[in-house]
Amino acid sequence: MSPFSSCSKAIGSLISRRNNIRHLVRFGEKSGPISYHPNPISVQGISQFPTDANSTFCSSGRRKFFGCNDSVLSKIYEEKRVLGYSPEQLYNVVAAVDLYQDFLPWCQRSQILKQHPHNDENDESFDAELEIGFNFFVESYVSRVELIKPKRVKTTALDTTLFHHLINIWEFNPGPVQGSCNVYFLVDFKFQSPLYGKVASMFFKDVVSRLVGSFNERCRIIYGPATQVLE
Repeated sequence: MSPFSSCSKAIGSLISRRNNIRHLVRFGEKSGPISYHPNPISVQGISQFPTDANSTFCSSGRRKFFGCNDSVLSKIYEEKRVLGYSPEQLYNVVAAVDLYQDFLPWCQRSQILKQHPHNDENDESFDAELEIGFNFFVESYVSRVELIKPKRVKTTALDTTLFHHLINIWEFNPGPVQGSCNVYFLVDFKFQSPLYGKVASMFFKDVVSRLVGSFNERCRIIYGPATQVLE
């Protein structure tokens, strides 16, 4: 092939590409801007509850939303401890949701909105509103609180724009010595938006992992020194 022929073909190819680009630009001006969206990454995670009797962490979730790790938004936290207060004492402190604002650092307001009737005298249920604030976030939400005196407290968030779901469970059983308690605590939460990913990490570290200690300190203030126990 002659140099002239090769050069002619190269020029023709460039002209053709330029015409195609002009066509795309004209089409984009008529139909709107052209945008490109990469396919989201989807990785299925595997989770299970840990069996260690001490404080344990477990996260689960599906990775989606353009590579954003959904397990950053959702976490499950479990804690099992032996505390030097009776099940009744710990139950009374945890069940008094309207007093959370007095001793939980992140709780700015707490109030009971509505009581629900129950047949069993040891069962109780009510709706409570909490306003939580940590770092630069302040959010109010309503939870359904279900009580089985003096064994169990469960709260489930009902009306919140911050959480996709938020569930807390407390269980109280007699401990190894009189006046002590085997405490089981679980919180399962997921934030609504990937934009809250960093907030979720802060919430998990600064709030959730310190809850049991906060209630134990509240018992000390109300009931005095704890019974000596070996965990």
